[in-house]
Amino acid sequence: MIFLRNVLRAPARSLMTALGIAAGLALFVAITAITLDLREQIQGAANTYRLEIVVYERRASSPLSSHIGTPQMADLRARYGAALSPLVIGSLNEKWNPYALVVGVTPEFLRSIPLTAGEHYAEGSGDAMVGEIASQKLTVQPGQQVTLDGRPVHISGGFRSGSRMLDGGIMTGIAQAQAMLTREGAERQYTLALLRSGQPDTVAALISEINRLYPSLKAIAGTEFSGSLRLLRVIEAFVTTISVVALVGTCLVVSNTLLMAIAERTREIGILMTVGWTPWLVLRMLLAESLVLCAIGAAAGNAFALVLLRVVNGMESVGFGWIPLRYPLSLAAVSFALALGVALISLIWPAAVLYRMQPLTALRHE
Repeated sequence: MIFLRNVLRAPARSLMTALGIAAGLALFVAITAITLDLREQIQGAANTYRLEIVVYERRASSPLSSHIGTPQMADLRARYGAALSPLVIGSLNEKWNPYALVVGVTPEFLRSIPLTAGEHYAEGSGDAMVGEIASQKLTVQPGQQVTLDGRPVHISGGFRSGSRMLDGGIMTGIAQAQAMLTREGAERQYTLALLRSGQPDTVAALISEINRLYPSLKAIAGTEFSGSLRLLRVIEAFVTTISVVALVGTCLVVSNTLLMAIAERTREIGILMTVGWTPWLVLRMLLAESLVLCAIGAAAGNAFALVLLRVVNGMESVGFGWIPLRYPLSLAAVSFALALGVALISLIWPAAVLYRMQPLTALRHE
């Protein structure tokens, strides 16, 4: 095939072009995979534990940065009773993990968490449970201790929540988590509260009631929880930016490669035109070359993305366990579609050059 032979005429240039495409697509695929997986983890946990209503501070940028005072939480608990589950969520900078996730839960919520080993800690004991991923990383078993906030904490059991982000952390009592995460002298606060209505048709009424009775708080449906997280919105904006940059950058790389091919083969193209080839036939040959380079780049980019995810997952500086090691085939299909778009867009400039080329001038080209 002519187009394959043309690609192999300059192997170094073709290789560098394919690697350029692969780098851009690998970054796009890896970041998109992390975003999609994180959203699925959060929403999956919300569905698993029937988080029908989430209550958090209205002025907070997202539920995880919320702060609810003790008096207000006491008022909520008095009104909604056992249906309301306060949570304290934060992270500690520990030697074993600079972003060690700590989740403080009520005994009622704790009983809904499946155990993998040991037992649930007793209320007020100061003990904790370790997530499955954190347990494997730390090689910690029930009965042993981990260091949290500069002091040893006894591990009563291990749990599996179904969310890798939570399974890479520690779960303990509300008071214990508040003591770890609150600065000395500051008022102890809660992060958010989860409310179960018991009947799906009352969710909207309860949300409206909370928003009316507590102006400083905001209640949302559990299905909206992942969309309310500022972190996810920032990552999604970043992914969009990376996609545009990758598309433009790879288009320029491929377009430059095709322009160099035209410059080197100007005399050959002139001969083809004199024997009846139209600019469209020449452009079709270049399109085939562009598709080959982009297909190779897309395949290599997906392989690089898998390697990149594994490397990032093993970096303790970003916290362990919550980075996915694989991604859905639909994302791989999107990357190949993006590569196809690059192959087509990158032909615009070379096409303009071809249609302006005169056969006689091309034949005199040296």
